[in-house]
Amino acid sequence: MDSTMEGMLETYLFETNDLLDKLDEMLMKDEQEGDFSTDDVNEIFRIMHTIKGSSAMMEFTSISVIAHKIEDLFFVIRDKGIDFLKPQDKKDLFDLMFRSEDYLRGEVEKVEQGEELNQDTSDFEKTIADFLVRIQKDEEESEEEEKSPAKAPAYEANDKAKETAPSSS
Repeated sequence: MDSTMEGMLETYLFETNDLLDKLDEMLMKDEQEGDFSTDDVNEIFRIMHTIKGSSAMMEFTSISVIAHKIEDLFFVIRDKGIDFLKPQDKKDLFDLMFRSEDYLRGEVEKVEQGEELNQDTSDFEKTIADFLVRIQKDEEESEEEEKSPAKAPAYEANDKAKETAPSSS
C-alpha cells in the first residue's frame, strides 16, 4: 500500500471510529432517557451518511451497505418525527441500533487487522428492512384508526332507539 492510501486509511479509521464513539454515547444517553431526541435522530442520520460515503470511497462495501440501510431508516424517522414510533418500536430501534453499531465496529476492526470484510450482508440488511416495513405498517394502521369514525357506545344507540320508538302511553 502506498503512503497516500495508507494516509487515507488512517484518516478513514480515525474518523469512522470517532463517529461510532459518538453514536455509542448518543445511544447510551437516549436509551437511559427512554427516547431519541430530534437532534440525535438528525445526528444519527448524518453519522450514517458520512460512514456510508467514506466506506464506499474506500471500497468497504459491507460497512457502506449497512450504514446506507440505517441512513435510509433514519431518513424515514427524521421525516415523520420520532414520536410516530410506538413505544415497543422505540425499544426495538435501540436494540437494532446497538446491533448495527456492533456490526460496524466489527467490520472496522477487520479493516484495522487487515482481515477480509463480510461479503454477505443480506441477513442484516433484511433485518433493517423488515423493521422499516414494520414501523411504516404500524404508522398506516394508526392513521387508519384515527380516520375511521368512532363507533357510538352501545348505551347511546339504545337511548336514541328509545327516543324514536313510539311511546306506549
